[in-house]
Amino acid sequence: MPLRPWTAAMAVSLLLAAPAGAVERTLSTEAQRGLTLTVYQNGLALVHDRRWAPLVAGRNDLQIEGLSERLILGSLRVYSSEAGVGLVARSFRPADLSPDRLLEAMVGRRVLYVTAHPQTGEETVRPARLLSLNGGAILEIDGRVEINPPGRIALDALPEPDGQALRAEAALEITLDSTEARPTELTLGYLTEGLSWHADYVADLAPDGTVDLTAHVTLDNDLQTRFAFSDLRLVAGEVSRKSAAPPMMARGQAESMMAMDVAMAPAPIEVGDRYLYDTGLEITLEPGERKQVALFQISGIAAERRYSFDGLAGLGGPDQVGPVQATLELVFDNPERDQGEPLPAGSIRVYEALDEGEGQPVFSGEANIGHTPVGGEVELSLGRAFDVTAEARRTDFERLGDRAFEAGQEIQVTNAKSEPLEVEVIGRFPRGTEILEESLPHEQTTAERLTWTVTVPANGTATLTYRARVQN
Repeated sequence: MPLRPWTAAMAVSLLLAAPAGAVERTLSTEAQRGLTLTVYQNGLALVHDRRWAPLVAGRNDLQIEGLSERLILGSLRVYSSEAGVGLVARSFRPADLSPDRLLEAMVGRRVLYVTAHPQTGEETVRPARLLSLNGGAILEIDGRVEINPPGRIALDALPEPDGQALRAEAALEITLDSTEARPTELTLGYLTEGLSWHADYVADLAPDGTVDLTAHVTLDNDLQTRFAFSDLRLVAGEVSRKSAAPPMMARGQAESMMAMDVAMAPAPIEVGDRYLYDTGLEITLEPGERKQVALFQISGIAAERRYSFDGLAGLGGPDQVGPVQATLELVFDNPERDQGEPLPAGSIRVYEALDEGEGQPVFSGEANIGHTPVGGEVELSLGRAFDVTAEARRTDFERLGDRAFEAGQEIQVTNAKSEPLEVEVIGRFPRGTEILEESLPHEQTTAERLTWTVTVPANGTATLTYRARVQN
């Protein structure tokens, strides 16, 4: 039977008809019938938690345990599998069982005062009464008032509450009205802070220049809540957040990995301007745990190395600049739709295979990428190229007036590799710059950015020269 969301009109009508009194019941995670986590990339998750609840006719006060302690109450939606069930009220109580709160609840009550013999360590337990905690513990022990006595305070049992009991974990309290007694399945849908995921990619670069790209999902549970046997869905892309997020709690040390080398996740579904991955996995996330699962793999992507000197070209100064090392980039196109996948934002780590029989691959660097659509270009800056260097020097300078001058520049690029290379020499020039002479043609990529592509022979050098006029 489809789930029926409760409306305000239904709740009001049932509230007016409900008899006095209410039945209180706690729904623990043992009453859970199913759990679905839809996790976003910006610290947010949508939880659908199904619980089996035996309802009585009339008012039902339910305390639901095992929900996220950072549940966003205003996002809560409650559904019933049966008609005639209405939501009257809801509230969320955070976990508040702590040493301080427990001692506060015991003020004026009987406690146990425990001391240890300094030599033997043997403990002595005496009854006492906790008079106050103002500025420290004040105890009445054996007819005498003691202020901050050495020792510790213990309890026979948790105190009977004067009002609501202290809770070791957060709980949602909801009040329902039911027209008849029957079991029903409740679905609680809510947003929570503290769950997130990001993509981690491994790019294996083969000697022939192709890349095998494997995407993993790293899930972070920064909550104290355990999500057991959850159907996992992932949304790639950012959603707008207007409410301020509470500070993140420190993550614990628990880490695990769920390998899925063969059974990759199904293709993503476009949802507006985002992608939804229904992984088909049933996972358990422990409090503070970081878990990794495989998402997809793309093989045989054609890639190229690019070498560039960004910012080396310019109008120069009186001194020579260099030698400097080129930046090494790995560039490839995300394959078209029949072969590729949209690439969610994340980190890519590149491993380069040696020639056959030369041993294990080596780590070549890592970079971050933004959300990249199918067919988009991926550029990975992997560090400095050891064997490709350049030096720049000014060859001429002539002032043409207060607001104009001409300058000549020479850039010598050296390639110590055993094969020829194409190297990009990139410069940023003031607006109004005119290139008067150049040994190689340039490409103007923006109003102030010029790029020259220099072919450098194996174990050799190549020289770029140009003369520019600047008039402000």
